[in-house]
Amino acid sequence: MLRISVMNEPGITRMKLEGKLAHEWVDEAKKAWDRLSEMDGAREIVVDLLNVSFVDDAGHQLLAEIRHAGVELMGSGPLMSALIDEIEDAESAAAPDASDANEPGKISQK
Repeated sequence: MLRISVMNEPGITRMKLEGKLAHEWVDEAKKAWDRLSEMDGAREIVVDLLNVSFVDDAGHQLLAEIRHAGVELMGSGPLMSALIDEIEDAESAAAPDASDANEPGKISQK
């Protein structure tokens, strides 16, 4: 089971997930994320994972997509901290390094 809450705070929108981000609940979280990302143009969005107890592979993929959109993932505890670190490390590794643009064979994109 997964509870999804959206809270509008001054200058920020918080999407709070509680429970297990797995199986059919990933689809529900994706629908909520899609609606939220379409509505909230200029506001900062944070996904609150403080009360998430489990994330399956599909949930991990969804969180990676959300992070790729520039959203902060917030969590605590060994499971969530490791998951967020893994997603952020993968995001950093995938980002083009500006210092590589001048190396032979590297294409600079503008």
